Amino acid sequence: MLQLDAAQTRQRLPYVALLPALEAALRDLAAGAIQAPERHSLALPGGARYLVMPAVNARLAISKLVTVHPNNPAQGLPAIRGGLLVTDARDGALLALLDGPTVTARRTAALSMLGLQRFVPLGSVRRVALIGAGVQAAEHARAVHALFGAQITLSSRSAARAEALAAELQAEGVDLQLAADAPSALQGAQAVITATTSCAPVLPEQIDDATLIVAIGAFTPQMVEVPAALVRRRSLVVDTLEGARQEAGDLIQAGVDWAAVQPLLDALERPPGRPLLFKTVGHAAWDLAAAGVALAD
Repeated sequence: MLQLDAAQTRQRLPYVALLPALEAALRDLAAGAIQAPERHSLALPGGARYLVMPAVNARLAISKLVTVHPNNPAQGLPAIRGGLLVTDARDGALLALLDGPTVTARRTAALSMLGLQRFVPLGSVRRVALIGAGVQAAEHARAVHALFGAQITLSSRSAARAEALAAELQAEGVDLQLAADAPSALQGAQAVITATTSCAPVLPEQIDDATLIVAIGAFTPQMVEVPAALVRRRSLVVDTLEGARQEAGDLIQAGVDWAAVQPLLDALERPPGRPLLFKTVGHAAWDLAAAGVALAD
């Protein structure tokens, strides 16, 4: 069985391959060619959680097994750990164990890039504002750099973390500048990506209607990144409607009319009106798509 660490997993998940794989997974999921039950979450000591996310198609069966230990960072340990186990659906052979957090980060960023690719006029992504300085922010910056070559303006409530991330990404050749706050980061941006675990809005209530909002944090009903008034003024697209109803804190707290919220697959076929907010909460089908890319011949 192939065992890949974080660096090896990242190398096998190029963004140019992930985007079409995710779009194909969207269609397969809608057609019933992918089975993916709801995520299972079990309590662990100290307020930690053990998460199990399975999905299968005709070729592969995967289970992403992840632990979330909120107290780990205080001990110098990662808050999220885990792996993605890949099995051959045809004969049950164990094929690979991928680094779980890396798969999550890469496929999440790729889905955001699919939104930028489809919902921002072609060729006009020149500057992207990025709010947050964690793992997801780092991968989104790399994705923007790899696919669009755009300038990134980074803002975070933690100046120390923002400076450390900026130094890391700049050393990789990413065109990134620090901004004093979110309004400063938004100046001249065609899109803004929020990647935080905040329980209070990180964006101002007034944003240019031409600026696409891609909200990938706030993955529990208690969390929120986008002010309710701003949510209500926007056309809304989500990666999966079922997941968003349960986990999209921004939309839940804004009390949105779910009948007016458009699933991503529908939005790709019938582009929504502007201004637009694209909210993602994740799905095991996206992990399955990433596994297919990682094991492609």
